Amino acid sequence: MKRLLALLLCACLAAGAARAGEPVRLLIGLAPGSAVDQMGRLLADGLADELGRPVVVENRTGARGNVAAEAVARANPDGSVLGVVSAATLVLNRHLSRRMGYDPQADLTPISRFAAQPFLVLVPPRDGPRDLGELIENLKGKTGTCGTPGAGTQAHLVLDMLLRSAGARCDFVHYRNNASAIPDLLDGSLQVYVGSAVIGLPWVQEGRARLLAVTSRVRSTLFPEAPTVGETVPGFEAETWIALMGPRGMEEALVARIEAAAIAVARDVAVVNRLRAMFAEPVGEGRTELAATIRAQDSIWGPVARAAGVTAD
Repeated sequence: MKRLLALLLCACLAAGAARAGEPVRLLIGLAPGSAVDQMGRLLADGLADELGRPVVVENRTGARGNVAAEAVARANPDGSVLGVVSAATLVLNRHLSRRMGYDPQADLTPISRFAAQPFLVLVPPRDGPRDLGELIENLKGKTGTCGTPGAGTQAHLVLDMLLRSAGARCDFVHYRNNASAIPDLLDGSLQVYVGSAVIGLPWVQEGRARLLAVTSRVRSTLFPEAPTVGETVPGFEAETWIALMGPRGMEEALVARIEAAAIAVARDVAVVNRLRAMFAEPVGEGRTELAATIRAQDSIWGPVARAAGVTAD
């Protein structure tokens, strides 16, 4: 019997050693090239170095990030499958749909919030308002045409929240994604567009779109001359962010190890510079702080979604 137990122990240890060298699958719920994808791949590269094992990115798109997040939730909690999950998937989707097959908060293990990124308030470069205050006054006087990357996206609700806060109004045009809206913004068909910094930033840098404001609490280090929305609409703040999440039931020691690795990546100077080139800021928040952030953000976006009257069902 002792010999059998010893053999079983050796087999388990050998299996664990083999798993330690196998790739970690990192699921991302948005398409390649998206802001979430770009930041997620940067995290994946850093995690591979910190953990000493390959990290392979898999884009599983669909249902506003739910397809990938649900796959993570149903994975074995041994750390072999993790997910880069956006703020919208964690704190917004469940307020938009009653048909989700999982609970993004109860069925996932928070590990670390990696990076945050503001939305950009963009207008055409010619014949457009010179600042956010002028835009708001224009939209108070008459209904304008405003673009979003899709009904029910976080960017849509950020714009809706901004208009409601300022007492303005708009006719929404919902596009399939950020990139498909840009041509209409450039030719003046849209009066304003709120969307991803990754997509909008190159057009601003080329002078083909005007950046009126950023939605973050503080001004961007990349464009410090661009005011925040809060400077015109006091108290306004909205960001998108990504978090590293795992399946429910992960062992504490395993979570702690991956958490430490993710925080180390967020603090790496080269990574910080890469993130800022994407118009994003490193966060490096641990699992306890991340859990608190999710709860706080959930209480904000639930009422916003209800006020907008948008559903995904």
